[in-house]
Amino acid sequence: MRLHRELGWNPAFRDDGSSLKQRLGALIEEESALLLVAVKDKKVVGYIHGEIAKYLLFAGSEMLISEVFVREALRGHGVGKSLIEAIETEAVKQRCFRISVLNSRERESYKRGFYPSLGYEERPGTAVFNKRLDWG
Repeated sequence: MRLHRELGWNPAFRDDGSSLKQRLGALIEEESALLLVAVKDKKVVGYIHGEIAKYLLFAGSEMLISEVFVREALRGHGVGKSLIEAIETEAVKQRCFRISVLNSRERESYKRGFYPSLGYEERPGTAVFNKRLDWG
C-alpha cells in the first residue's frame, strides 16, 4: 500500500489496509495468478503481477504482465530487471509460449525504453481496446 501511495497509484486503498488485504486474498486464490515481490532491508521495494492466459487458438499459454512497480529511488538499480527475469523464469516453467506486458506510452518506463532493453518488442499494428463496465 505504501508503495502504491508513494507512486501516486490507487488512492482508493483504505488507510487501514483492508481493501488491499481483500484484493491480495482474492489474488492468492487465483491459480493462474503470479505475484512476486522485491524486498530490500525487510521492506517491499517492488512487485510484479502476472496472469497465465490460455487460448483456444494457440497450443500454449501466455504470461500477461499487468503490473510492475518499483520504488522511484531504486529505479535503474536492477530491481525491475530482476522482477522481469523472475517472472520470465516462471513463464518458462509454466510452458508459456509468449510473455506480454501492457505499458502506457506516458509512463517513464516506456519513455526510457525499459522493456526493449530487456528484449521486448512493441507489436506494430496491434491496438489495445478497453471498455469500462459498470457492474455494480
